[in-house]
Amino acid sequence: MNSEPSANSDDASRDREAPSSAETAGVPADVQPEPGTEPAAAADAVSVEADSPPRTALEKLPSMARITSVIMLIAGILVVGLLFYKVMVGFFIPLFMAAALVVIFRPFNEWILKKLKGRRRTAAVATTSLILAIVLMPIVLLLTVAIGQLTGLVSRTDLDDLKAAFERGRTRLGLELQHADRFRRLDDLAGMLDQIDEPELVRSQIAESKELITFLEKEVVGAAPTGESSEVAKERLNEFADVVEQLETVQETEDPAERIATEERFHRGSVVASASIHAWMNAKLGGSFRKEVKLLTNPSEKDLAEAIRAAREYLQPRFVKLSGVTGKVVVQIAIGMLIMVISIYFFFVDGPAMVHTLMRLSPLDDAYELRLLGEFEKTSRAVVLASILSAIVQGLLAAIAFFFCGFESFILLFMVTTVMALIPFLGAASVWVPCAIYLAAVDQSYGAAIFLTIYGAAVVSSIDNVIKAYVLHGHSELHPLVALLSVLGGVPVFGPIGILIGPMVVVFLQTLLEILNHELELRDAHPEQGAVASEA
Repeated sequence: MNSEPSANSDDASRDREAPSSAETAGVPADVQPEPGTEPAAAADAVSVEADSPPRTALEKLPSMARITSVIMLIAGILVVGLLFYKVMVGFFIPLFMAAALVVIFRPFNEWILKKLKGRRRTAAVATTSLILAIVLMPIVLLLTVAIGQLTGLVSRTDLDDLKAAFERGRTRLGLELQHADRFRRLDDLAGMLDQIDEPELVRSQIAESKELITFLEKEVVGAAPTGESSEVAKERLNEFADVVEQLETVQETEDPAERIATEERFHRGSVVASASIHAWMNAKLGGSFRKEVKLLTNPSEKDLAEAIRAAREYLQPRFVKLSGVTGKVVVQIAIGMLIMVISIYFFFVDGPAMVHTLMRLSPLDDAYELRLLGEFEKTSRAVVLASILSAIVQGLLAAIAFFFCGFESFILLFMVTTVMALIPFLGAASVWVPCAIYLAAVDQSYGAAIFLTIYGAAVVSSIDNVIKAYVLHGHSELHPLVALLSVLGGVPVFGPIGILIGPMVVVFLQTLLEILNHELELRDAHPEQGAVASEA
């Protein structure tokens, strides 16, 4: 008896609860009635929400005032950014060098910071002082000594000494040429036999060419037997002389067909005669290449004086201009060094805060910003540390060899070798190879030349691969062609420091393209998420 009423009461309670849950099942959470609210108010809210029309795509767009505000904001950022660029562009190179040095010496700064128990400013002063002692002061000292050696070398240079050394080298290389002026004259005549408007002049040139061939064949000992080439050349010149006489006769007639045919024979005969002269000269002087080298290395007094005068006219105004801006350049270098030192200090002190501020202001994703910073650090170590360390070691090893080989300006050669070692494909070999040739051809020091050649190839130019492999330890390098083009393109844009900045620009562009490619791959992999994000 008692069980039936209880069961009925449970069913009744469930019946009373069911309508309330059914009524609220289709109501959004934000419009469900809160405890203590009247059911009628909740029903009114539901009815209003149901009766309101859905928002159209046009209503979802931002207002015109907001669009105008964003456009003006972007325009203001662009204008101020351009002004900021103009203000800071003169300090770009010192700031870049400071950032690169901070990246390289950051482990040492962290070690000092740990030893000093977190005193960041004291650690920054110590690390900056170390950079001054290890990097900047030696560079200034070496530049001063190298400039002094260059000045002394120029002051000791005498044109007569250069000419004597040039003649000794030419003799040792077997490039000495007897009657070089007559050979040059014959070579000029071979290219002047096609003047159809002056047959009388051509005939005199033919006669002079035959006389020169006869004289040189008799007086000059050739590098190889000429055989019958001299006779063939004279025969072709005689045949061409006959054609020139016919041309003079035909020019007085009024038959156009005969005149055209004779002119064709003239052009053909001039080509054959010139070719026969060159063939005899090639046979006499040991081939076309050796002939050109001998003619080039045996200039006449007039040609030599003309070359010296042209060089003087080219260099003199530039030296005057250089001397006029020397003070300005020195001041700019001093200011740049000061800015670099100050920047190094503040980068060590406030570097993390600066990076955090830049990341906060940048619209890029934090992951991409960290990747760019990582690429900058890796590239700085790869390009700056590996390249410069390798170049310095190559310069030191080459300077040791230059010193023992008797070169007085070995500090100057050290600086030149170090700079050339930074340029791909050229390297230190572009310095020690000419020095070895100079020792053999001019100083006649064959032992020193052989030693320098073996030492340069086996040690100086090979140590580059060992140092870079040790410093980079697995980091990939730029392709040699890309590295060369980035260096050659960076120097005209950024100056000498473009040797380092050029490859870094290429690496940053590669990183940005990889980031963009990653974004596109994510969008293609999840197109529905991209659609939802665009609607939001």
